[in-house]
Amino acid sequence: MTVASTHRSVLFSLTVNFCETLALAVAALVTGSVALRSQVAANGADVAVGVFLLIGVLSSTRPPDDSHPLGYGRDGFFWSLFAALGIFLGGAGLALEGAISSALHPVPLHSYTLAYVVLATTAVLDVQALRVVLRPVRQQAAERGTPLRAHLRRSTDSAASAVVVSGGCAVIGSAIAAAGLVLTQLTHSQTPDIVASAAIGLMLLAASVLLLQSNRELLSGRGVPPAMVRGMACTIAAQPGVVAVQDLFAVVVGPASLIVDGDVTFADELDVPALERTIMRCDAALRQHWPAIHYVYLTPVPGARPRQAARLDTGAATPGDPFPGSSRLPADASGPDSTVGEPSIATPLPEPSSAGERTAVGQGTLQSSPSVAIASSAVRRLLRLHRAR
Repeated sequence: MTVASTHRSVLFSLTVNFCETLALAVAALVTGSVALRSQVAANGADVAVGVFLLIGVLSSTRPPDDSHPLGYGRDGFFWSLFAALGIFLGGAGLALEGAISSALHPVPLHSYTLAYVVLATTAVLDVQALRVVLRPVRQQAAERGTPLRAHLRRSTDSAASAVVVSGGCAVIGSAIAAAGLVLTQLTHSQTPDIVASAAIGLMLLAASVLLLQSNRELLSGRGVPPAMVRGMACTIAAQPGVVAVQDLFAVVVGPASLIVDGDVTFADELDVPALERTIMRCDAALRQHWPAIHYVYLTPVPGARPRQAARLDTGAATPGDPFPGSSRLPADASGPDSTVGEPSIATPLPEPSSAGERTAVGQGTLQSSPSVAIASSAVRRLLRLHRAR
């Protein structure tokens, strides 16, 4: 999802949840239903979630500066973590507390008609909000050719994932609350209403744990799937002048934003300008196939360094294999938030006009490609080392 679509989704969900919380609170007070009180807690938590996510979306779009050279993308993960905590404490905690309190001190229910009307209205709003939120997510998943569930699990847009999860919980919670009210009215027992409240609380607990785990991984510097790394290595190795990709890794630095770093062995006959042009071609190829890549750092090396060689030994090396286990590009090498599925490494790339060519990345901002910001003297020393093997 783009920043604009995520922003719209969060705002829409926040508005809907605020209106629903007011309506459900009135219905819960009039009817005395503990299941409705659980829905009030869930929707109130969703309002807090929306506020946290909105702050995260706005703060994560700030441009890079001296104190944050890679930008503020991880700010979004930080505020999404607070959103998950809001679901855990405000939603699951209050719903389970209400169920326990009602089980110990039952209160008779009444005004079922009002409860049904409010639940039906909020259910319709929840379904509509979920459809609006899912539309761009489904579109991106279809472009990548991945199932929606897998796309959400691997997505680096924590705000979009949180909105989808909370919206889905709201829809399911409305159905559970309605079922509890119907059974309570039919059986004249408050047990179904209490069980419905507990079920809503457990559902919110599971959702919060899922979101907490996802945001913890993103905040701690989550990498990309191995298949995607192998695909990137194949793309780099296919460029003229590249002998072998000795090491490569990619790390998530923000919503739909990756940094790629690697050690590459280049052909002996390349001089400094040719080496810079080769690095530029690698940079352009990676960005073309994976638009989520915003930063690329490739270091010329004469051979694999011990740490990288041990870490990247994912398959039996064969003569001429530039990256063990990656001679064939996997079908699922698209990775998180890429809009391209299988990269075609045979796609011709334009020659850069100069070594200092600037490329557009991010949200329309121009940054010099870091992969070509190599001092000429350092490159010459590396070339001499390479040729001295």
